[in-house]
Amino acid sequence: MGTTFTIDSEFSAHFRRLHQVFMYITDRCNLECEQCIYKPSISHFINEEIGLEDALGLLNSFRHLGAGKVTFLGGEPTLYGHRHGGKPLLDLLEGTRALGYEYVRLDTNGQRISHLLDEHGFSSVDELAFSLDGFSAETNDPLRGQGTFVRAVDAIRKAIRLGYFVTITCCVQKVLLERDQNGTLLLERMIRFAEALGVRQINFHDLFKVGIPMDTWTGNFAPQPADWIPVYEELSTKVRSGHFSISVRLPQCFVSRAEFARNPDYYSYCPVKLGERVMVHPNGTIRICSNLICTAYGVATWGEGRISWERSNANELAKHDMERMTPCTNRSRHKKYGDLVPLCFSFKPGQNEYVWTNRLEWEANSVVSQSVASSS
Repeated sequence: MGTTFTIDSEFSAHFRRLHQVFMYITDRCNLECEQCIYKPSISHFINEEIGLEDALGLLNSFRHLGAGKVTFLGGEPTLYGHRHGGKPLLDLLEGTRALGYEYVRLDTNGQRISHLLDEHGFSSVDELAFSLDGFSAETNDPLRGQGTFVRAVDAIRKAIRLGYFVTITCCVQKVLLERDQNGTLLLERMIRFAEALGVRQINFHDLFKVGIPMDTWTGNFAPQPADWIPVYEELSTKVRSGHFSISVRLPQCFVSRAEFARNPDYYSYCPVKLGERVMVHPNGTIRICSNLICTAYGVATWGEGRISWERSNANELAKHDMERMTPCTNRSRHKKYGDLVPLCFSFKPGQNEYVWTNRLEWEANSVVSQSVASSS
C-alpha cells in the first residue's frame, strides 16, 4: 500500500525501538498563532503536503520497524487534500488503519473540522486533540486569533456529543501562571474548564525561551523557569492526589542539579537517544527533537522511494552524547539556568499517554521524588 521505500540500515538500527510517528501531513494552515513553533514552514508553502501514496508508504515502513501510534498534524491536518474536498484525509485514515496502527491521533485547531466529524471514515480516529490556549476568548484569542476560541469550543462540544475521544492541548503561556481574585491559578481554571467541557484529558506544552532558533519567531508569551517551578509543584501535587476528574499531562521542565543527579536514568528521558519516535515533514526531512523544528537538523530524508540516513554534521544525533544519560542537549547547550537542569519538554511524570504508559513504561525508572522547590 502506497510508495515502497528502501530504508538505510543505519536508520533501521537507530529506530529499532520505534513506537510512534508524528506526521506533518501539510504545511498549510488557516491560523497564524503567536506561539507556533512551525511558523516558518506554514508561512512559505514549499512542498506543502505529503502525498497520499508517500504518506502511506512511509507509515508502512515505520510500522514494520514497530511503530504503533501515529499523530497527524501540520499546519492544520483537516486542510489535507483541500483541493479534493478533503477525501485524501479520509483515505489516509482508512489506509493507516489497514496498515495495523493501534492508535491514531489527529491534532487540530478546530476551526474547520465540523463537517468532518459527521464522516463515517473520520470517526475511526482514537483521539482528537484540539489546540486551545485559554479558558475564554480573552485568554485564548491573543495567541490564536480573534474568534478562534468560540469556533474551537463549538467543535469540541460537537465532537464530544458524537462520541469522539477528545483531548485539549494547551500551551503554558505566562498569563496562565497568574491567579484570579480568589487566588486560583489560571492554569487550574484551564483544567476545570476542560473538565466542564467533558474532554478526557488536557495536555500542557511548555514553550520556554531556551536559546534555540524557534525563540526568534514565537511571540512574547513564555513564562520564566523560576515562575514555573512553584506552579508545577502546586498542580502536580493536586494531580497526584486525584484533585481533578480528567487526566492532566503536565511538563516538569526543570529540576535542581541535585535532584537530577539523584536519578539521571529517569530525568534524562530523551526521544533522540531512545529512537522511539520520528517526525516527518513535507519537505523531506525526518527528525526527532521538536526543538529543532524549522532548522537544518534531522536524522534522515525521505523521497524518491528512499529513506536516507543523514551523514553530514546536520544529523541531530551528532550533537548528543549517545553513551550517557544527560540533561536535555538542545536546551542545555544553548542556555544556562543556574542550579536548574532543563528536561525534555515531553517529560511529563505520571502521564497517561499511549506510548509512555503502554510501551516505554518510563515510570519504572522513577523513585520517590524530592520537592523541586525545596532543592533548588
